[in-house]
Amino acid sequence: MTLNLHNFVPWSRANGPGERAVVWVQGCPRACPGCFNPDSQAFTPRETATVEELETRIAAIEEIDGVTFSGGEPFAQATELAGLARRLRKRGLTVVVYTGYTLEELRNGDRDDWNALLGETDLLIDGPFIQSERCHEPYRGSQNQRLHFLSGRIRQEAIREPQTAELTLDVSGSCTTTGFPDYPDAAEVFAAATGCPKHGNSEA
Repeated sequence: MTLNLHNFVPWSRANGPGERAVVWVQGCPRACPGCFNPDSQAFTPRETATVEELETRIAAIEEIDGVTFSGGEPFAQATELAGLARRLRKRGLTVVVYTGYTLEELRNGDRDDWNALLGETDLLIDGPFIQSERCHEPYRGSQNQRLHFLSGRIRQEAIREPQTAELTLDVSGSCTTTGFPDYPDAAEVFAAATGCPKHGNSEA
């Protein structure tokens, strides 16, 4: 099984409780106004990796609590992500999934692939980004979005981090902004401040 990826960072505290690797998939059907990551919307090939390759890559990262799937829309690649999540949970990692769908839409859709990913999700953060409802709650971009603790492996008391944005520099000098910046041109501002080329602006 092969995933079409938008981006990847090995360590983040802005995309779920604890220290997490983050996988952004490419492709989203929603096109929410004010999206912080519009480059992730097109369903076009960007960077491909097999489930096995990603498992190996993530398993090699030391001292992380889990992995977060974002996008793009993770449920557009639900079968592949369910397979990856199953492997990582067996290794003791937790799985957080961001989606523009609501939990009710996913359950009522009664699709095998959606149900498979839901079954491997510990924390689901659901709902489309609504620009007029922008908020500063932990791990949410707008007030309508909800945190669903689906498995008991992540609990409400784990949600302690304040809302934040992060800048990640890779070995090539490219930078990625992630989390919840208060302005849509955060990546350009960070790039200008650091002198490194913009790589992406990936909000969870």
